[in-house]
Amino acid sequence: MTNINSKIKEILINIIADFQKEEIISQELNLAELNFILAEPNIQKDDQTKYNYATNIAMVVKRFSTKNPMELAELIQQKLILNELIECVDLAKPGFINIVLSNKAFLSILNNVLDSKINYGSNLFENTDKYIVEFVSANPTGFLHVGHARGAIIGDTLVRILRHVGFDVIAEYYVNDAGNQINVLIESTKVRYFNLFDIDLQMPEDCYRGLDIVWLASEIKKEYGDEFLLDFELKIKKFREICISKLMDKIREHLRELNVSFDVFTSEFDDIYNKNKITPIFDKLKNHIYEKDGATFLKTSEFGDDKDRVLVKSDGSYTYFTPDIAYHNDKLSRANKLINVWGADHSGYINRMEIALECLGYNKEDMDILVVQLVRLIKDGNEFKMSKRAGTSVTLADLLEASSTDAIRFTMLTRDANTKFDFDIDKANQKDINNPVFGVQYAHSRACSLIKKYVPNSPEAINDDFDEKTKKLIIQLDILPDVLRSVAQTKKVQLLSSYVMNLANAFNSFYSNTKILGSESEASLMIVVKAVKEVLHNTLELLGVSAPEQM
Repeated sequence: MTNINSKIKEILINIIADFQKEEIISQELNLAELNFILAEPNIQKDDQTKYNYATNIAMVVKRFSTKNPMELAELIQQKLILNELIECVDLAKPGFINIVLSNKAFLSILNNVLDSKINYGSNLFENTDKYIVEFVSANPTGFLHVGHARGAIIGDTLVRILRHVGFDVIAEYYVNDAGNQINVLIESTKVRYFNLFDIDLQMPEDCYRGLDIVWLASEIKKEYGDEFLLDFELKIKKFREICISKLMDKIREHLRELNVSFDVFTSEFDDIYNKNKITPIFDKLKNHIYEKDGATFLKTSEFGDDKDRVLVKSDGSYTYFTPDIAYHNDKLSRANKLINVWGADHSGYINRMEIALECLGYNKEDMDILVVQLVRLIKDGNEFKMSKRAGTSVTLADLLEASSTDAIRFTMLTRDANTKFDFDIDKANQKDINNPVFGVQYAHSRACSLIKKYVPNSPEAINDDFDEKTKKLIIQLDILPDVLRSVAQTKKVQLLSSYVMNLANAFNSFYSNTKILGSESEASLMIVVKAVKEVLHNTLELLGVSAPEQM
């Protein structure tokens, strides 16, 4: 069902279409590209608090008419007031149109929410786009750290929202298990494994020295005993598979604890190299590659890169760029839209990957790349730097031990991905209304409590004459589909957490200042409460956060 905001936008567009027929507005105006604002007035003077919406449409279409904005606004006003969803229309210079919704409109919003239930705000896009959202994709060389947690939460939430609004979405993890980092992992784990049998092997300079490698070696010893002490080189393939498998199992375990799931795990080694996904891309790239000094280059400088990029080195081996191109080519054989959630250390890689897609014959607009900036953990006012598990940077497991999944997810969704973020453990764990996730969950539990206590009369006397504060709360419910549409278009998941915080604040204020149970308007107000509860629950679900019924 369409929300009221969208219905009024449609009414306004139809009015402009009528004006084109009446030659009040030129046919040069393309209605499909008409972009105007319809929102709550930003500045509310005492005599303006009644207005639910304001629009600038008269000023936007002015350049397609001989009439001035106020004259156009008056003509729009005359048509708007005839609609049953609208109670009153007032004008303000230089051409703003202020709208008061009718009581029928407010009941329509509530009924829309309650009839739609979990599907409220769903299926907003009627197209066949299929997305692959690739996120986390951490090397299987150790435990996930805090930075991975932020990317995991953002990627998982985006998947949930895109599915809700109507897209076919695959959540995918790319396992980088074919590069030199795996050789380093094997050598590091081998040394720790041999050390457990009092065999004094020295750790090379460039090896992984974290406690997660000690854990991995201990797990291998526990399960396989001394199997790998003799003829190690003959058993290295099995040792490699065990190392990657055990670390990926641990990565999956920690992601599940964070309420993050994937549909597909694509292995660089098994799915790209072993399935020969690399060789075919050279045919697709043939007009954009050349050989020099025994190496093969991609002409990325022709597309604005600072230099051409090597695909095949003079020794015949691939650079890391080449299997990445093959992987993106493979993804675009399975979907027509890609979203990559990358860490800030990959920022310089974005341009060349977009160029590679163009060289393959794709449109670079078919790929969105979200850059996730670094996270600092703050505890007792100081940065919390060291992991007790890994002996290196703070791991996801450390974070999950220090705070709840709900607090971690919600807090990390309150900021733009491309801004550095301080996660204050003490604030995230506060059990009061000043903690955003607590405030939202508390609002939900309050609504649930009222619903449990409510004993309806038969028949219920529904009074649709809501006061202004209640109307503002109802308008908040109507906004959700527009917020979800914006998230799907911009990929900014923080818009949804901001929305639900505003809704929770509005409901908590309504709850504290309104007599609900036992009032003359009890039945009507309880419809509002039920609708708020539904939207809070659904929004928290989209954010991957629980919605407790009591706190």
